[in-house]
Amino acid sequence: MAESDMQAAQNPGRRAILAGLAAAVLPGPLRAAGAEPFYRGKRLSLVVGFAPGGGVDTDARVIARHLPRFIAGAPNILVLNMEGAAGIIASNYLYQRVAPDGLTIAVPGRSWFVEGAIRTEGVRFDPARFTYIGSPGAVNSVVYVRTGTGIRSFDDLKLAKKPIVFGALGNLTPTAMVPLMLASHGLPVRVVAGYVSSARIIVALEQGEVDGYFTVESTFGLREELVDKKLIVPILQNTPVHAGLPLVRDVLPRSDWPLLTVVMAMETFGLPVIGPPNMPASLLRELRTAFIRMCADAQYRADAVKVGLPDDAAISGEMLQQMMRELIQAATPAVVARYKALGGAT
Repeated sequence: MAESDMQAAQNPGRRAILAGLAAAVLPGPLRAAGAEPFYRGKRLSLVVGFAPGGGVDTDARVIARHLPRFIAGAPNILVLNMEGAAGIIASNYLYQRVAPDGLTIAVPGRSWFVEGAIRTEGVRFDPARFTYIGSPGAVNSVVYVRTGTGIRSFDDLKLAKKPIVFGALGNLTPTAMVPLMLASHGLPVRVVAGYVSSARIIVALEQGEVDGYFTVESTFGLREELVDKKLIVPILQNTPVHAGLPLVRDVLPRSDWPLLTVVMAMETFGLPVIGPPNMPASLLRELRTAFIRMCADAQYRADAVKVGLPDDAAISGEMLQQMMRELIQAATPAVVARYKALGGAT
């Protein structure tokens, strides 16, 4: 994805464009009149790449609660948590072991496709071959710091007398990469990676085990009191959503921008809902249509707002597929080498 594409992604107007594109791709009738709906009497499994209680799990369960209402036949839905490696384990499972019968879909997480594009260790899938159903929309990521550290702003962070410890998922996920990028330019930041879920990092923040966390805002959707009570405060943001809060891009040198574009692809993709490769076209159309209609539904949007999911900028499966191709093109050998070197991978 080119720098101009990243800037467009940060422009709020792009959300409206994506929403319009999503609406434009709604297909026509999926079956002959009177035909029995494929999903009637069936169970749809939704694999979630994180443990219960965190941001990804909470968001996925909102989707699971509403999506069946828009699928002809109204199937039952079962959420299966398959945590590990920041969504890579769930992605590998979907790619290698799930039949493309339309009965298993997944929400692996927010960064697995970036790691797939750069082919990190443990990846056993080609992200371009998944079937993309849709995403609730682009999100904003924020650097949060415990107020118990005495830090209230990015300027305070720069002046910190001792390292500020950031909790992170995998070393090559954005939760680690952005703090590592800050540390590479002399900021007093240390990263402890390896947490299996955001829920566990939130507990670590509460207990003072870590001091900071770089994550999407919806991560705290069910723990908003941590922000409301100022137990943690935002000091940086990736997209200009909050007035007066500096941007990650502005505190890094221009030479880091190509790397940041790949690292932060997770924002432009949001939280993709995907299926295994080679899903029948008719079932994929049905699921894509159901997803877009769900995102326009008032009941869904009310629940989405409660947990911090975007409620007005759904991204169609077709658009996600194109964005994935662009991400793979942006992940040049030079960018990938820098990415892996910074994250400590070989």
